[in-house]
Amino acid sequence: MSKSISGLRGVLVQKLWPQTVKIYWDPWLNIPVIKPKQEEIDLFYLLRLSEPGDARLAFKGDIERLKGALNYEFNDLSLFNKYIDGKFILLNKVPHWDLMYEVVVSGNVIGQLYYDPFNDKWRFRLTHQGAYIAVQLGVVDTITAEPPFYAGRLISGKYGGSSRQVVVLDSRKNIRAIGEVSENNGVLLIKTFHERLPPVETSEKSASMDFTILRNLNGLQSLEDKSISFLERLSRRFNLKPVVSYSGGKDSLVALDLAYRVFGELEIIFNDTGLELPETLRNVEEVSDFYKCKAHWASAGNIFWKAIEIFGPPGKDYRWCCKIAKLAPIAKLTKALWPSGALNIVGQRAYESLDRARSPLIWRNKWVSHMISTTPIQYWGQLACWFYIFKYKLPYNRLYEEGFDRLGCYLCPSSALAEYKEIEKLYPELWIKWWNVLESWRLKLGQPPEWSRLGLWRWLTPATAKKRIVVQLKDYQINWVEEYKKRLMSSRINMYPVLVYSEGSKFTIVFNETIIPAHCKKLVVANLTNTGFTVIEQANAIEIYKEKLHVIIHKNTLQAEIPTQDCFEDLVDIFKNIYRLRACTLCGSCVIWSPRGSVKLTPNGPCLMSKLDEKSMRVFIEVCPISDQLVEKILIPLILRDYRAFKRKSRKRLKLSL
Repeated sequence: MSKSISGLRGVLVQKLWPQTVKIYWDPWLNIPVIKPKQEEIDLFYLLRLSEPGDARLAFKGDIERLKGALNYEFNDLSLFNKYIDGKFILLNKVPHWDLMYEVVVSGNVIGQLYYDPFNDKWRFRLTHQGAYIAVQLGVVDTITAEPPFYAGRLISGKYGGSSRQVVVLDSRKNIRAIGEVSENNGVLLIKTFHERLPPVETSEKSASMDFTILRNLNGLQSLEDKSISFLERLSRRFNLKPVVSYSGGKDSLVALDLAYRVFGELEIIFNDTGLELPETLRNVEEVSDFYKCKAHWASAGNIFWKAIEIFGPPGKDYRWCCKIAKLAPIAKLTKALWPSGALNIVGQRAYESLDRARSPLIWRNKWVSHMISTTPIQYWGQLACWFYIFKYKLPYNRLYEEGFDRLGCYLCPSSALAEYKEIEKLYPELWIKWWNVLESWRLKLGQPPEWSRLGLWRWLTPATAKKRIVVQLKDYQINWVEEYKKRLMSSRINMYPVLVYSEGSKFTIVFNETIIPAHCKKLVVANLTNTGFTVIEQANAIEIYKEKLHVIIHKNTLQAEIPTQDCFEDLVDIFKNIYRLRACTLCGSCVIWSPRGSVKLTPNGPCLMSKLDEKSMRVFIEVCPISDQLVEKILIPLILRDYRAFKRKSRKRLKLSL
């Protein structure tokens, strides 16, 4: 331990992220260090983490999962008891088709903890460093084999123990692979090692959180000073009321505390989507009391549960829920409270996603463009956030102690299956409500049980991630055309194209239902007229004109003359005007973002009160989630027979002024 270890410090192998987190390890104290003093930096190891390296603390729930996974793999807890228990453990989330963490103990990434939804198990796979440590401690079984070593190789009849995972050695006792025990005592190689670095040496001491924070005060103070200085500059630059968007999560808690130190009296905004966990709602009240600040709640009520009857389940590529349950309520609230604007402080960090990594420090969201948004913790890692929270004893959401990695809507399609299992365990009544809705839609769409159980509903399109799961299933075929038709058929809209054919510039589309029902005909005509179309009503048909476009709608048949691509986009606008009136969600998006007084919301949907200019017309059409999501991502792909049709270059895009 006395020799210099600067030459052994790891480096991040791949550079994909514009910003990455550097976490160091003090080998003598056996603790992580977020930012060493310059004169000490050569005395520490730089952790070799996968990008972006945004490791976090392992909490009680995480440690229980780790113990369970180790016991499942090795049929005992010797590795945990001898090397892990009582140590400072970090988890670094890495790409995986469900959920996987690199597990850091005593400065070494000893393995990956991951969830296997096919077997409903948390699993653990040793890294080379972890295997080296386990072999040295004598807590893992080994077998010896001859080359070649490659993933997928089956070594027959070499193992007779009770472990599921073994370390494979060559004749010189070098660690070459990790294998899983298969039938007839064979070993299937699942991971081979090309880079075979030994683990770093540390004291392997245990350390308390208070002691660890004490040793990180300098690095933490540096981050605090920069963030506070940044907020002070903004307070001088913008003569706006400071408000904090609080989500109930750790990042917004740190941002709130920093803002409180700068501005003193604050107001906070919380968006209750109707899909928040009870612990999160309690935390918002606790935080409001802690800071003695007024909390404004934007409430979506039960609109999600009503809207799902129209849209079907949301997806990572079909996020109608965000506009209905998040954007519309928050825009409505903030426009009423601060019509002249406010300085909106959010807990956004660069290491959460590539989009956020590229985000500026100050911006305007086009959906709440009257607010100037900023984040004081853009370059804070998760570990620094947790050190800050524990240093100042802030009232954090206790769901983190159960091992939750992210908080928010409990049924968000961006969640991993592992996270759904935790919801099911802790909040069974909430989960069964969602599960019943999922199962109802599964039956409507004619999907097998795996559609619900393995979360295939989380993608609308045949996305690569969806195919990665489907390929593991026997006899499962993705038929997006049939699924899209059944989505429309099962929706309250209940109108889908039965037949589509074209000849030259002539287009004919036959639907299963009358295209314009009698109850909304008057609204359709008014809205088409006020969005730039000429409408002529006849006894049994409606004719619609716009420049070179000519459309005739007769009962369930639409005929159109479409000489140019622009004409097709005008036809899409006609569909958007019609579909939104067949099953309006009454979310109010069109009223919120259209010019004041131009839209009246009726029980059957929006009614335009006057003719709109081009810019306002585009806003009115596109802010509607039925237009933006259902028409663009289900109807138009069916018409064009291309599930990627919503990405077409000619599509008219919404541009809200900032």
